[in-house]
Amino acid sequence: MNHIFRNILLLPVLAAVLAVSCNKNNGEGPNVAIKRQFDAWLDIHYPGADAQNGVYIIEDTPGTGLEWSKNMGVTFMTYTIRSLNGTVSYNSDEQWAKQLGTWDQTYYYGQQVVLTGEGLSYAGMDAMLDGMRVGGTRTAVIPSWMMTRDRHDSLDKYLETETEVSSMIYTVTLMGQAANLPEYELNYLRSYSDRLWQVKDTLSTAAVFFKSFTEFDHEPAEMPTDTTVSINYIGRRVWDNQVFDTTIADTAKFYHIYDPTKKYAPVEVTWGEKATEMKMNNNSTIPGFAHGLYHMHAGEKASFAFGYDLGYGSSGSGKLIPAYAALRFDVEMVPAQ
Repeated sequence: MNHIFRNILLLPVLAAVLAVSCNKNNGEGPNVAIKRQFDAWLDIHYPGADAQNGVYIIEDTPGTGLEWSKNMGVTFMTYTIRSLNGTVSYNSDEQWAKQLGTWDQTYYYGQQVVLTGEGLSYAGMDAMLDGMRVGGTRTAVIPSWMMTRDRHDSLDKYLETETEVSSMIYTVTLMGQAANLPEYELNYLRSYSDRLWQVKDTLSTAAVFFKSFTEFDHEPAEMPTDTTVSINYIGRRVWDNQVFDTTIADTAKFYHIYDPTKKYAPVEVTWGEKATEMKMNNNSTIPGFAHGLYHMHAGEKASFAFGYDLGYGSSGSGKLIPAYAALRFDVEMVPAQ
């Protein structure tokens, strides 16, 4: 049984045992006994909760923007997840993090990318978002039987389906939606690079926005295959400009990511015959970084930005690079050490 409910001493142990026993004897769905305990918890803690499509809304501040649509596919939001005993398991709201004393300067607080719809998001999440408008904030209790990516047309069907996720309390602020995430991000990066560098077009080899800051007296020669050069670089999140990686110690210290065990020095890059064959310290790199480097020339300084599909994808990387993150690199060729 859900560990959350084991911690809630609202019902006598005997009653809980009898409930489970009845559940087994009567052939009830696996969530029926759990629902009885959940209903008792809800009656005590949130007796005035507004039931909506299987979830229970306990606070609602309406927004004034466009209404959320289940047909858009991509939802941008900040959100916090708490267990029924109040433990915060996830938070992307900066003000809440400061109140909790968990704020971290290097962490990304802001709108998160959530793919919504059957097979992608929990049924309870879509039910919670239904009726919200951009700019609104809603807190709702999502029962464990609604923590499924399947969709059913009745409560009984949800109660018949076992889930491995506990009931949770979500607080969501709706920021917007998009129909197609790669297209949305490409347009965002085009606006970003145009504003920052007056660059509107991507490289011919990939969807990378590239800006050189070096003026050559004549057309620079292409880098021969297998040439090894040294570079310094700074990797940033496009969304908030936070540095997540660098070869420069002072930059790492300024952005609070300094690691005393790391050697801060230029790294070697070896040219391949094509961008996908570029190596850094004899290792492959993420595609966006490889395509940006491949476009550079000896002695050049440049910046380039690219979307999540050329970076760390839908999973991100560690605490510094969130899912679906657009990235930017500032790179300078330096004399070999």
